[in-house]
Amino acid sequence: MQKYISVPTARIKKWLLSPLLIGICWFNTAAFAAVSPIPLLVEQCLAYQFPAKNQTSITTGAAQHAAALERQLIGFFNINDRIKYYRQFPLSYADRELVLQCQLYLADELALFFKSTQFQSTRFKLAESHNPHIQALAMRINRLATNSESPLDKAQLHTAQAAFKQGVTSQQLSLNFANTGCQLDAKLNSVKTNFNGSLASYLIKQPNEQCRKTVWQAYQARASIKNKTSFEVIKNLRQQQAEQDGYQDHSHEILQQQWLSHPQLVAKFLQSQTQAINTNPWSLGQVLSNAKPTVVEPTSSRLWLNNIAKVLEPLAVSITPVNEKVLRVYHQHRLLGDLYLSQGKKTQARVIRHAVVGQQFGQYELVLKDELTNYQQQSAMIDTVASIISQLASGHRYYLQNTLGETQDSDQIDKFWLQMWLKGELLPTPKNNSREAVLQRYATQLQIFRAKVALNSYLSSEDKNRFDLDSAFKQAFSARWDSVDDAPYTFSAIVYQGPLYYQKVWQKAVAKYIYQSTKDCQNQKHIFDYLVVNESANDMVTQLQLLLDETITPDSLIKRTQHAFNHQDQHSRRCTLLRQ
Repeated sequence: MQKYISVPTARIKKWLLSPLLIGICWFNTAAFAAVSPIPLLVEQCLAYQFPAKNQTSITTGAAQHAAALERQLIGFFNINDRIKYYRQFPLSYADRELVLQCQLYLADELALFFKSTQFQSTRFKLAESHNPHIQALAMRINRLATNSESPLDKAQLHTAQAAFKQGVTSQQLSLNFANTGCQLDAKLNSVKTNFNGSLASYLIKQPNEQCRKTVWQAYQARASIKNKTSFEVIKNLRQQQAEQDGYQDHSHEILQQQWLSHPQLVAKFLQSQTQAINTNPWSLGQVLSNAKPTVVEPTSSRLWLNNIAKVLEPLAVSITPVNEKVLRVYHQHRLLGDLYLSQGKKTQARVIRHAVVGQQFGQYELVLKDELTNYQQQSAMIDTVASIISQLASGHRYYLQNTLGETQDSDQIDKFWLQMWLKGELLPTPKNNSREAVLQRYATQLQIFRAKVALNSYLSSEDKNRFDLDSAFKQAFSARWDSVDDAPYTFSAIVYQGPLYYQKVWQKAVAKYIYQSTKDCQNQKHIFDYLVVNESANDMVTQLQLLLDETITPDSLIKRTQHAFNHQDQHSRRCTLLRQ
């Protein structure tokens, strides 16, 4: 995403160039605890204001309005991103309060800006442009401006969501077995009539399937009573908003903005991806314990990172060291950004600053484990690096283009494709009966089932697109969940993503279809340029036409993802354009 020069206003430039903030980009937790940067950052946060007057006249062209808007927004979002970065670390009570104060202030400032005559004037001016980059910016800023609730509804919604999440994340489980046959052996469990411990431990140790099912169902039901009230509040708020906006329910309203723009399309996709895996949730642990893992050569994170960098070279992506803690990323000799390396218990990426072509280069902290001893760890590192590269390499001119997709259900397709491509180059393909393959099939079917639950939850009761959840569960897991009505209370994403819960499995399915259709093409750099860089700001339809040389519609793409899903019926691969 970038060629980089800092251009914001004087106040924003001062913040961007602050020596302290730049200097601590790659600090470790101990250093953070010693000298907290939060007070200075919050002071700058609370001093931030959008310009009171429009800096461009009504006769100015759309390009000048877009540039002025970018100068106003990029400083705002840079502060917001830095606050999100520091929230990932242990903070003192005083620092947490300061961060919260900053977040509330930024939210209020953005809301006021969206209501200003200055913004409305810019908004209409952008709509007049035929430049694809400005059109993409206008679409994203309009979506951001219109998808905001009233302050009262927002407070009620966030309170209910927090209460729901707290109920779901409770790990406590204490059971009194009326059937003594479900007790674990005394050697494995010191309590004879009660069980109070890890669900996973019990499910692995218990040989009786009916006992495992009883305990699993009890665990899933643990938050249903507590969370029903919160969930009803959330659904009522969403329904009221949908009716106010002229929609029959929340599912219809939120999907109207997506690539799969109607519940019928989402339902069709989910059903097309449903597969009987003959592994039920309460037996998964035992199945995994009996499956053999995919064998890989243990390696250090640094060496694995070097291997990833070598594989990226044919895509014209280079990762070069500055020193032991800093790496610099380029695409075709264009600076994309810096990676600050640190050590941790798990591999993860922490965004410090997003890259924007012509405005600023990106900054990420890449947290590495010392050693990667198994397939999952090496795969996780590939996923992390791919997510960083896909953001840094995006060739767009505006912050919102680089951080918001054309739709919410299409903005990560490039990342998932790059993850699959790198794994195809670096990792062995897991055998069908391997531990990794079993777990992947189960995880996919669980996501699909939960997506059906989420779609149902926000559809009106008489809608014909509703699923029979009892049948849906049996179709996937070849077993019956006696209290399937508890399903909505088992995962917190249902109150945050709602009907959009399908988006991850959908985007992975599209990315998989693209990967399978193009992996034999000689010039993989073209695919990377069209899908990840996308310098021309093509929409998803155009990108897919360029990659697959055919006209694509949501309905036809659903069918194609099903072909990719069923290996015995794969769609033909096409490299017509990619031979160039």
